[in-house]
Amino acid sequence: MVELKGVIPAITTPFGEDGSLDIDGFRKLVDLVIGDGVHGVVPNGCTGESWALTDDERAEVFKATVEVTAGRVPVVPGCGAMSSADAIHKVHQAEVAGCDAVMIQPPWYVMPSLDEIFEYYKKIIAATELPIMAYNIPRRTGICFTADFVDRLADEPRIIALKESSKDWLLLSDIIRRCKDRITILAGYAPLLGLAAITEGALGFVDSAAPVVGRLAIDFYDAAIAGDIKKARSMQAELAKINRGMFGIGTFPAANKAALDMLGRPGGWTRDPIKSLNDEQRAQVRQVLIAAGLLPAEDALRATA
Repeated sequence: MVELKGVIPAITTPFGEDGSLDIDGFRKLVDLVIGDGVHGVVPNGCTGESWALTDDERAEVFKATVEVTAGRVPVVPGCGAMSSADAIHKVHQAEVAGCDAVMIQPPWYVMPSLDEIFEYYKKIIAATELPIMAYNIPRRTGICFTADFVDRLADEPRIIALKESSKDWLLLSDIIRRCKDRITILAGYAPLLGLAAITEGALGFVDSAAPVVGRLAIDFYDAAIAGDIKKARSMQAELAKINRGMFGIGTFPAANKAALDMLGRPGGWTRDPIKSLNDEQRAQVRQVLIAAGLLPAEDALRATA
């Protein structure tokens, strides 16, 4: 069974100014990110504007990711949905494409109970041979897993990992201690919690910043997993500063896409209702990248010339 650990970035989906899917740009971005040294990729998540993809586009994105990775790293597409039937349909698309596992968050907007969410996962498990990474993202779903719920879910053999993105350190640390011997715990919000999570026993993180910061994310993980706390703490501070600078500029993931464009990587436009950044917002992003050493200072001079 596939092993999920290390730095597993959530990948943005480039669109053209007319809203069309830029599949060639997507392929290039996936290849560049793998070249950074990541340990897996997550297409079609929140970062990838999964809600904006048509059924055919989603299948195309899955297929393209598998083709570009060519077995170099695991492909774990987001396949959560409002119902188990819709999630199973997406999972079957992932199977056809040759993906290695799937990431499943609970239904959003519906607000089901944890017992109902457990049955949602059970139905998906029964419908696929693919390993599943469960995903706790209460800011997006309105539902937060409890440690008891994850403990119960971890007994299901097909559940191999959890991406924990509650921003609740007490919850995350409790889950790690109780479940790390049965499933892999991967932290969300790595620029804020990555070091603490790995020190506690998490085996990596799934994060949207990695395609922007490149090797910094890999070096941070390597230092943390090796126990070089001093080095990792310094890198965590760098990542947190970038996160703080980018936070609130436009609607996510518009700032990430703008940053990628500035770094010579395919970022592209966002899809309605999210607006791409205006000139003032792009200037803010540029300053964050320059301050982090990701863009040369002379880039600011060219931008204002």
